[in-house]
Amino acid sequence: MLDRKYIEKRDFIRMKVNAPADVSVEEAGVSAKGICNDLSGSGMLLTIDQKIPLDSDLLVTLSSGNGDEPMLQAKCTVARLQQAAEDKCLLGLEIQEILEG
Repeated sequence: MLDRKYIEKRDFIRMKVNAPADVSVEEAGVSAKGICNDLSGSGMLLTIDQKIPLDSDLLVTLSSGNGDEPMLQAKCTVARLQQAAEDKCLLGLEIQEILEG
């Protein structure tokens, strides 16, 4: 392991992306729109307008915001849930599989 003398000691550095995200919980028939705040090699942090239970399996599609093909499509699991502003929720997601477009 590398000697890390900085605050970030995760296996993957988090990148701030603030990209539009489409979220669907296939088994519950729920879909939502949100923002992907940051992204790493193993997960992402989303802000959305509804609560999705811990351990839910999601399909997340990140957009470039300019109408191009999706930047990223991945199957994820909700690892953390936190109430944000009045009607917003922060979801900490663990990426299970990156899907080919």
